[in-house]
Amino acid sequence: MFTTNGARKAAYGAAILFALHLLTYFIPSIRDATLTNALPVAIALGVLAVAQHLIVFPVVAALPAPRWAQIAGYGWLVVDMLTDLLQLGGAPKSVYLVMRLAINLVAALWIAAASAQERGALRGIGLFVAIDFALYSFAAAFFAWAFVITLPSLVLLPVWFVLVGNRLGAEAGSAPRPGVAT
Repeated sequence: MFTTNGARKAAYGAAILFALHLLTYFIPSIRDATLTNALPVAIALGVLAVAQHLIVFPVVAALPAPRWAQIAGYGWLVVDMLTDLLQLGGAPKSVYLVMRLAINLVAALWIAAASAQERGALRGIGLFVAIDFALYSFAAAFFAWAFVITLPSLVLLPVWFVLVGNRLGAEAGSAPRPGVAT
């Protein structure tokens, strides 16, 4: 069982790790590393990719959302880790990218459902990120430049996690929710 305080810290950690991973997209020698062409870099990138998702599990558990949305969040985390590892292992882009685009739709569901219940920047940024993820998932199938579509959400996702951490921090001082210890 996760604590609300632990989930708050995990949200902040996720913000840092997702921001670090975003930076790797702009460094071709890191972004394109595989186990066959740059073993140490690929291993480090794989650890980062898995860590940034593993740390989000307590956030999914603690952030108020319908049960189906939480299940979507868990599904996103598991499958997205798989796609990262497939990419690092040198799997064809036609395999891992299709899976990643599909699971981004599931991530969008969780982010939208959790954000829709909130107010202010958490709600606005979360809904923007969710819509942008969904648009990117469809556009990437048709346009090589679709990465431009998702760039705002990749920048805003760490911001959203900080806001989630703040939200969970505020909740830590209130009454516990069922299934989440404080």
